[in-house]
Amino acid sequence: MLDSSKSFKDFLNYLEQSNVLSAESVTRAMNAFSSTDHAADTVMIELGLTKEEDLANYLNRFFNLPKMQAIPDDIHQELFEKVGFEYLQTNEILPLELEIDTLVLATADPFDTDAAEALAYEFDRQLSLRVFPRNQITESLARYQGASDVASNPLEATDFDGESDSEDINRLKDYAREAPIIKFVSKIIQQAVDQGATDLHIEPMLDRVRIRFRKDGMLSVVDTAPKEMHAGISTRIKIMSRLNIAERRLPQDGRMRIPVRGQEIDLRVSVLPTVHGETFVLRVLDRSGVELSLNALGYDDDTISKLIDLVNVPNGIVLVTGPTGSGKTTTLYSLLNKRLADEVKIFTVEDPVEYRLEGITQLQVEPAIDLTFSRALRSVLRQDPDVILVGEIRDRESAQIAIQASLTGHLVLSTLHTNSAAGALTRLRDMGVDSFLIGASIRAVVAQRLLRKVCDQCNGQKSDIGVSSEERCGNCRGTGYSGRTVTYEILEISPELGAMITRGAEEEELTQYARDNGMVSMRERAQLLVDQEITDQAEVGRVLELGGG
Repeated sequence: MLDSSKSFKDFLNYLEQSNVLSAESVTRAMNAFSSTDHAADTVMIELGLTKEEDLANYLNRFFNLPKMQAIPDDIHQELFEKVGFEYLQTNEILPLELEIDTLVLATADPFDTDAAEALAYEFDRQLSLRVFPRNQITESLARYQGASDVASNPLEATDFDGESDSEDINRLKDYAREAPIIKFVSKIIQQAVDQGATDLHIEPMLDRVRIRFRKDGMLSVVDTAPKEMHAGISTRIKIMSRLNIAERRLPQDGRMRIPVRGQEIDLRVSVLPTVHGETFVLRVLDRSGVELSLNALGYDDDTISKLIDLVNVPNGIVLVTGPTGSGKTTTLYSLLNKRLADEVKIFTVEDPVEYRLEGITQLQVEPAIDLTFSRALRSVLRQDPDVILVGEIRDRESAQIAIQASLTGHLVLSTLHTNSAAGALTRLRDMGVDSFLIGASIRAVVAQRLLRKVCDQCNGQKSDIGVSSEERCGNCRGTGYSGRTVTYEILEISPELGAMITRGAEEEELTQYARDNGMVSMRERAQLLVDQEITDQAEVGRVLELGGG
């Protein structure tokens, strides 16, 4: 039984005495709880005071409740149907067991037990609660009702009497401030973070707004909204990212930082006008769950030793190439992790800064105030650096400065968008960099792609479109893939290759020489992954044919 005499204030005091929260945080939480109608767990998470899973553990300990690692898959289906989905969804509780004298329910907020106690009275049982993160309860409800029903939007019945192309800015702001709009935008951002999506697409269509997530490099539809909502969604996102809500004819770019599940998440926002209205892409820059490890990326031990040797040279340039979303920045930061030391001064110049790493100095370029890559690089060179990470070499000027830095005793790490390792060398030449400077400064080029891994729970069994959510693999959602691994090629610049570059050798000639002297191509490494059943041939064909690898 739950001790109903314990209040939210008692819980906050318990967290303060346990050195989890400061006195100031306790005051903030209590004030927010008292002045809003939000649930206790929502207040804690939205204020960023704790992570959702940690909060559930604290609550279980505070109420002396049994701790369960996860909501079981085999919950009481008959009880679920008897109670009714609408009641469970509205109150965000989940029936787990109906015992002889006890009703066991999952909740995220044990301080609000009215709905749970009503069920216990209805079934003439004593109430026994188990505290879980709210997202786990929501996902379980979706699993048993069907994702399409759970994703139905409460805004469908909302009466919007304004036009999406209205010039009335105050009216648009009112739309954006409506609770359903706020909840919808918050919900889809939370879902994107929960599912590990890298990008969230909000796309107006002829008769609806389509919501898609990109995960493991692939897009999938996760929700839709009535077309009437588009104006409110658009304005809400613009307000959050500090964009001009009156401008609907030109593209805009912005950023926002919001709390999600108790963590501050950065999102980069791109807005583009289309024939059906403005389309939005939100790039999720949350890297808190990313392991900066070459092993985790999929590099083997021999290659890691080779890369560590390269990143410990005193000067030169090491490039990582590949298309957008191929893990280039993660690889570079994993390499920086191998160089961190008190005696080494490391700078990064990026747009945006994707990882926060202790022990290094990070600089974000701001073209709006003329803080470009080139200008930032020049300033960094006056800061006595040993290692410089340049987010991307974009033009001749930034390439020239990077080469100058490498030739004057600095190690430079950077990226280029090319299809192959040798292609990076000819790309620099196309930028206008002299061939002899390229041959003298480049130490190595790593070209890489990310391949989806075969799901290890269903062994890659893909589900047809008509298969219900209950029948799909819960790990990969029926795609047959879960997670990604890297395939790569490393072109080390030997004196012979440097001479070939200096005399202007083309990409094909450089690649052939490197392969004749031991370089393993991306395609060959990908085939090894297929042979090891880590990925499959269809995925290799999709990624490498698309990228020209």
